[in-house]
Amino acid sequence: MSTFEIYHSRHNPHHYVAVEAGDQRENARGVRESQNLKFLTNVADDGEPRIAFDPNQARSRIARDGFYAFAVTIEIREHPE
Repeated sequence: MSTFEIYHSRHNPHHYVAVEAGDQRENARGVRESQNLKFLTNVADDGEPRIAFDPNQARSRIARDGFYAFAVTIEIREHPE
């Protein structure tokens, strides 16, 4: 099972980028070395969606682009809809 490294934007609290752990391609290195991103956490690639992160979508985008950029917006609500 592989692992994703999740990075968080230093300038926009809604923006995140994922790369595969151990990926040494240029785009993954660029994410890791970016002055605009900071490491947040690792996520196991177990195929199960999580709140705000879908490993299947991430795997597809990383295969195509070398990284998976996504946005997360949290809206506080007083009751479920």
